[in-house]
Amino acid sequence: MIYNIFPTKDATIYDYSASMNTGRDPLLELEKITSSSVFTGTHKSRALLYFDWETAETKLNLAPGNYSSKASSNNASWDLKLYTAEATAIPYSYKLEVKTMLEHWEMGIGKRDHNPITEKGVSWKYRDNSGSIAHTTPGAKVESLTNTQTQSFEFESTDILINISESIAKWRSSSAANHGVCVSYTSSQEADALSYGSQKFFSMDTNTIYSPRIQVGWDDSSFSTGSLSAASSDEILVYIKNGKYEYQEEETVRFEVRARDTTPIQTYATTSAALETFYLPTGSYWSIEDAETEEKIIDFDSNYTKLSCTSSGNYFVFPMNSLTSERLYKIVIKTENRNWDGQIEKFDVNQLFKVVR
Repeated sequence: MIYNIFPTKDATIYDYSASMNTGRDPLLELEKITSSSVFTGTHKSRALLYFDWETAETKLNLAPGNYSSKASSNNASWDLKLYTAEATAIPYSYKLEVKTMLEHWEMGIGKRDHNPITEKGVSWKYRDNSGSIAHTTPGAKVESLTNTQTQSFEFESTDILINISESIAKWRSSSAANHGVCVSYTSSQEADALSYGSQKFFSMDTNTIYSPRIQVGWDDSSFSTGSLSAASSDEILVYIKNGKYEYQEEETVRFEVRARDTTPIQTYATTSAALETFYLPTGSYWSIEDAETEEKIIDFDSNYTKLSCTSSGNYFVFPMNSLTSERLYKIVIKTENRNWDGQIEKFDVNQLFKVVR
């Protein structure tokens, strides 16, 4: 299972406009720019995001524990994902870090282009709507270096994908409240004399499918074929049985995946050979794409998107509130080594569906 948790508040804070709030801006910005013809000194910013991971953990019935890396199939893995909208004058090599926050903050309703600026809500100096409660440490009080996750970039996509399982585990094992995370350049990069340009990421207020998220992954698969035979024909049809066009946000759906021969061998029998169901092998996975852009919303993952199987056929279970509502999606199935080592097949099961409020 891969489940998306979307933020309930986010904002960018800027050190050179210490009381400016950007809680309703459609973009989050990481910036580190040194002196120019326009200003002297250094301008830097950080992105703050809050995810209700405690409620998600309870709702998903994940056993509290020491969440480890993706290499373990027994524990949940938590990945923070941010999608780039624009990047300007960034270096060849740099590093970003994520730290858990230690103080409550209020999002506010400001935007970067407000003139005059909006001061109600979190900023570099303040963390409340009244503008009277300051961060204990300017720029937000965060956890120590012992609880920091990083991502290094070497001339590659600027999208952020950082495993924060360690932060979740340490938060879960302590009595500390969840106040979200802070994303920034590393402490040493913020302090040096170099410029790292500007990176803008889609925020929770974007009108696109690229909202920030935490993707929680764990292995919920089980495999028992009963009396079914393997789908060994060269030509098979893979489809979703009894799929619907619309699903409510709060539904948890069991998608029944079926495989049949497209050219069954004619035999004398009391039932049609064309109706016989076969099972796909254990190396079979599901993914969900945006139907319009074909962007992978949930990509194939050998640990977390395995197809399950019972004596009736293959299936997978998916909670609809893990997707952005009012958009069309489609399901794609992949199998590996079905008839010979190295074989990879992908099946568009022609199942379009919409998540509605």
